Amino acid sequence: MTTLSVDRTVGRLVGAARLRQRLAVTVGVPALAVLAALSVGAALMAVEGVAAMSVYGEVLRGVFVLDHGLTDTAVAATPLLLIGLGLAVAYRAKVFTIGAEGQYLVGAVAATAWATAAGVRDWPGAPLVVTSLLVAVLAGGAWAAVTAGLNSRFGASVVITSLLLNYVATALLAWAVRVGIRDPGSFTPQSREIGAAALPVLPGLDVHLGFLLAVATVPLLGAVLARTRFGFRVDVMGANAEVLGANEARPARVTLAVLLVCGAFAGAAGYIQVAGVSGRLTPGFATGYGFTAIVVALLGRLRPVGVLVAALTLSALTIGFDVAERSYEIRSSTVGVIQALVVVFFVAGDALARRST
Repeated sequence: MTTLSVDRTVGRLVGAARLRQRLAVTVGVPALAVLAALSVGAALMAVEGVAAMSVYGEVLRGVFVLDHGLTDTAVAATPLLLIGLGLAVAYRAKVFTIGAEGQYLVGAVAATAWATAAGVRDWPGAPLVVTSLLVAVLAGGAWAAVTAGLNSRFGASVVITSLLLNYVATALLAWAVRVGIRDPGSFTPQSREIGAAALPVLPGLDVHLGFLLAVATVPLLGAVLARTRFGFRVDVMGANAEVLGANEARPARVTLAVLLVCGAFAGAAGYIQVAGVSGRLTPGFATGYGFTAIVVALLGRLRPVGVLVAALTLSALTIGFDVAERSYEIRSSTVGVIQALVVVFFVAGDALARRST
């Protein structure tokens, strides 16, 4: 055996070992975080005099046994998945935006305004769906571009500006449903129904088309991050922005690009939530998906497949605990503590894993 063949064999073995280690960390840390949080939750429920195993059994029954448990989980995971994917791209580049909630709301408002506009709402379904989605993507991206512009021109903090823009977007939603695009025939503040812009339900699955689109995005985004110059620049900027600048790729441009991607995904999620679930905009549309998706992105370790698993897991816990709360005398605050502990244990486990590698 030649020296070259030995080197190749050793290289393959080392690469396989690193892949197994990465997979173990990617899957193991979130799984252990969930188990640890459930263990602490069991102790809290024991103090309250509630049988934790019965509650957890009801959680599983609510997801896997009851009618619509799995479909409700899929529907709830859709906006978390899309927003989480966009945030994962930004966070890989160390651009820590928390403005996805605002981008989600602006995308929903813009798409609803377009789909219910005179002369447009009578369009056939397919063109109306495609154009509404495009409007949402552009609106979400434009909202994110405000943060990028302020950061590039004035050095404003991405964290602070993106956070403040969330409040502006919430006010925009309130104005839209009360004045701008309010249904003139309704006594309550809400928009018209989006009609033909609604997403169809997949035959036999009872899940709207948006879930399929969101899942299909996972391998596409993974390929973009792994095989394109854009993905390379994102990872290089996340590792060392100065190295990126030395290679004639301005960090400001990468910051703009990842924020546009984040905004586009969040805006698309806003339209899909309206078109697949609510059918119209109401003041209660702002439910915090953009903030929960931060947890999803982190639990998924900023990898598309991991984000998918995290979105489904958190959605399943939410759906399952909703069922358990109705069946047992368990406080909603206890559920909130368990969900928060998932994040705490994940962050701790992730830090330990990074120190050991």
